[in-house]
Amino acid sequence: MKYYLPVLLLFFSFLHSSIGQETSTSNSSPPPPNTSIAAIDTLFTFSDTINIPPKTTKSPGAVLTQMINKAQRYAYDLSELSIQLAESLDTLEMYDRLPYINQLASRIKSQTEEDADYLNHRYLIGMENLVSTAGDMNNEYQRKIQERVENLSQAGEKLHKIKADSLFQMTLRDTSLIPSINHEFKLLKESLRKVDSIYLQQEILTARYQAKVSENAMVFLALKQYLNQTKKRLDRQYWTKEINYLWEPINYPKLATLSSATNASFQLNFNLMKAYVERTKYTFLICSILLILSYWKIKSTLKIIASQKEFATLILDRVKYFKRHTFSSTLLILLPIFLIIFQKPPLVFISLLSLFMVIASSFLIKEQFGAYFNKLWFAFLLPYLILAISGLNWKAMYQERWFILLSSLIFIGMGILLLKYVMKIKDKHHNFLKYLAIFLILIETFALFSNMFGRFNLSKTYAVTGVVLFYRAIGLYLFVNVFLEAIYLFIEHSKKESDVFTSYFDFQDLQKRTKGILYAFAITSWIYGVFWHLGFFDETYAWVSEFLLKDRTLGATVFQFGSILLFGIILYISTFLANNIAYFASVKDQKTAISRKQRLGSSVLLIRLAVLIIGFFIGMTAAKIPLDKVAIVLGALSVGIGFGLQTIINNLVSGIILAFERPIQIGDEIQVGMNAGTVKDVGIRASKIQAYDGSEIVVPNGDLLSQSLINWTLSDKKRRVELIIGVGYGSDMKLVKSVLEEVLKGERIMKAPSPRVYMQTFNESSVDFRVLFWVESMDIWVDVRAEVMSTIFEKFAEYSIEIPFPKRDLYLKSIPSNWQENISRPGEDISPERLDTDQNNDPGDKNKNSSEGKPPEE
Repeated sequence: MKYYLPVLLLFFSFLHSSIGQETSTSNSSPPPPNTSIAAIDTLFTFSDTINIPPKTTKSPGAVLTQMINKAQRYAYDLSELSIQLAESLDTLEMYDRLPYINQLASRIKSQTEEDADYLNHRYLIGMENLVSTAGDMNNEYQRKIQERVENLSQAGEKLHKIKADSLFQMTLRDTSLIPSINHEFKLLKESLRKVDSIYLQQEILTARYQAKVSENAMVFLALKQYLNQTKKRLDRQYWTKEINYLWEPINYPKLATLSSATNASFQLNFNLMKAYVERTKYTFLICSILLILSYWKIKSTLKIIASQKEFATLILDRVKYFKRHTFSSTLLILLPIFLIIFQKPPLVFISLLSLFMVIASSFLIKEQFGAYFNKLWFAFLLPYLILAISGLNWKAMYQERWFILLSSLIFIGMGILLLKYVMKIKDKHHNFLKYLAIFLILIETFALFSNMFGRFNLSKTYAVTGVVLFYRAIGLYLFVNVFLEAIYLFIEHSKKESDVFTSYFDFQDLQKRTKGILYAFAITSWIYGVFWHLGFFDETYAWVSEFLLKDRTLGATVFQFGSILLFGIILYISTFLANNIAYFASVKDQKTAISRKQRLGSSVLLIRLAVLIIGFFIGMTAAKIPLDKVAIVLGALSVGIGFGLQTIINNLVSGIILAFERPIQIGDEIQVGMNAGTVKDVGIRASKIQAYDGSEIVVPNGDLLSQSLINWTLSDKKRRVELIIGVGYGSDMKLVKSVLEEVLKGERIMKAPSPRVYMQTFNESSVDFRVLFWVESMDIWVDVRAEVMSTIFEKFAEYSIEIPFPKRDLYLKSIPSNWQENISRPGEDISPERLDTDQNNDPGDKNKNSSEGKPPEE
C-alpha cells in the first residue's frame, strides 16, 4: 500500500499526456459528447450490483483525478481502520474473571440461603460488600466493552461508507494496459476485505462478551434484590424475641463448635480484606506515602525548632503530643481522613482502622486526660479487643450470649467509674468524658436488657457499637487536639525570631477559626459510625435522600429541599474560605511584608468578594436555581435599597473604592475623627481599627471616605516627634540649646531629616523651646520620645538648668489675735484656710464691721 500513491500519480500523468496528444492531433475540433463516460467505459467495467455513475460534463482528466484522490483517501482510511481494529478487546482477563464472578454470585446466594438460621446484619453487610466488589469488577468490564462497542460502531459506519462507493466495483477492461494499476486496485480491494473480516470478527467477539457481562449484571441485580429482601426480613425480626429469656431453658440451635465458626469467619474476613486491598492497592499506596511524608515533615520540623529557634524550650513545652509520641500523633491525624478516602470498605477494614486509632490514642491519653483515665483506658482495653473481634463473626453464634452479657456489665461499670471521676473535676475536657460516659452507660444497659429478653442480635449489635464508638470518640477528640498542635508547630517553624512571642497568640486566633470545622468533621464521622454499625445507615440515607430530593411546589415554583441545602452549604464554604483567605493574607502582610507596597492589604476585600460571588453562582448552578428568579429578587431588593438600604449599599461601594484606591492598608496607623489606631481589617461593610488602648473600633467604610482621614504610614512609617521644653528665665539659653542638640544625637533618632531646636515662646514663668526630631517607625516613636525626655531631664539636672513649675504667693489680710494659741495647741489645724476662717468668724471684726458699716481696712 505504501507504493500505491506514486503509481497512481504515474498513471494519472500517463493518461493526461495521452489525452493531450489526442486533443492536439484533432485540429482543435470540439470533443464528441459524453467523452468522459466513453473514456471510463473504455477503461473500466462495472459490477451489476451497483449503479453506473451518472453522466458528467467533466473532462476525462478531471474524472480520473477525482478517482485517484478518492482511492488515496480510502487507502488512508483503511489503514487507520486496520490499526484501530488491531487494538482488540483484552479478553484474556475477562475469559478467566467473568465465569468466576458468575460463580461467586451464585455461591453468595446459596451460602446465604444455607445460613438463613444464623443471619445477622454484619453477615448481610459482608455479603453486600462481596457483591459490591464483584459488581464493580463486572461494571468495569462492562464499561470497557461499551467503549469497544462505540468504537466498533464508528468504524462500521466508516467501513460501510467506503464499501458503498462505486470505486470498489470497477475493474480494468484491459488488464495488460497498465498492470501496476490493476495490481494496486486488487491490493486496495483485498485490504477492504481484510478490514471487513476483522471488523466482523471483533463485532462477534464483543457481542459474545457483552452477553456474558449482561448475564452477570442480571445475576447481581437479582442477588441484590434477594439481599435487600433478607435484610428487610431481619429488620422486622430485629426487635422480636429470637431465643429464650435469660431465666428460661435454652432453645436456640448450636453450631458444631464455636472455634470452627470463628475460624471460618476469620478466613472469610481475611479473603475479603485481601480482595479489597487488591482492588484499592493504589489508594493504599497513596495513603502509605502520605503517612511517611507527614511523619518525616513533622519530625524534621521538631528538629529545626529545637536546633534553630532561640526560644525552643518555650515552644516545645507547649507541645504535648508530638514531642514524645511523634508517630502515634501523625497516625492519629491521618486515620480519620483514611476513613473517608476508602470507599465501600468491608467491616474488617473499618475494624482495623478503629484498632489502629485506639493503639495510637493509648500513647496520648495520659497527656490529655490524666493518670486516672489512663488507668481506666488500659484496664478495659482487653475486653474491648475481645468484643471487637467477636463483632467480626459473620454468623449469629448464640453461644456468645453469656460473653456479651458479661461485656455489657463490664462496660457499664467502666462508664459509672468514669462518670464518678469526671463529676469531681470541672474541666472542658472532662465534660466531654462525662457525656461520653453517659452514652456508654445507656447503650450498654440497653444491650444488657435486650440480651436478657432474648434479643441476641440486637444486644450484640448495640454492645459492640457502644464500646467501639466510645473508643473512637476518644480518638476523634484527640485527633482535633493533635491537628491543632500540628498547626501550631508549622506556625512556629515559619516564624521569624522576632515574632516568637506573638506566635502563640496568632495560634490561639487560628485555633478559634479552625477548631469549629474540625469538631464538625469529628462529630459527623462519629455519627456516621453510629448509624453504620447499628445498621441504620442505608435506611437513614434513603429517607434523607427522599426527603431532600422530593419535588415540592410553592405557588408556581417547584423546588427541592436538597437544592436549598446544597446552596446553603456552598455559600457557607465560600464564606469560610473568604474569611480565612483574608485572615491568612493579613497575617502574612504583618509578618513578612517589608514595605506597604508589598502588602495585599485592602485588596484582600476584592478577593473576598470574588470568592463570595463565585461561590454564590456555583451554589445557584448546583442547586439549579434559575437566573430569572434571581433577577426578580434583585429587582425587589432595588426597591428596598431605595427606601432603607442606602447606608449599607454606600458602605459596600465605599469598601470597593477603598480596595481599588488603597488609601488605607491593613497595618496602617490612621486617625478618623476622634478615632485613632491600627487598621486590622477592611471588611465589606465596615473596617476594624485597633486603638492604642487595645479596644477595637468598627468604622463604616463610608465614614473613611466622607471624613478627613489621617494616615501616618501612607507613604512611609517615619514619624516626626515634637516636644515643648520650658526653662527658667534665669537659664543660659545658649547652654540650653546646646544641651538639647546634644541629646538629639541619639542612635534611634534619624539624622535626615536632621533634628531641630527652636526658641518658641516667652510664657509667664518659662521660656519654651520647640524640639523636633524624626524616628524611623511609628512603632517606636513613643519609646524614643520617652527616652529623649528622660535624657533631657537628667542633663538639665546635671547642668543646673531650672525647669519652672507653677508657684503661688499667699497674702494674709490680717492675723487673728489668737494665732499664738493656735500655734501652741498641739495637733490643731493652723492651715491658711483655717486662719482665714478664724478671721472671718472673729467677733471683734463682726462688731467692728457692724458699728462702722464699712469693710475693715487692710
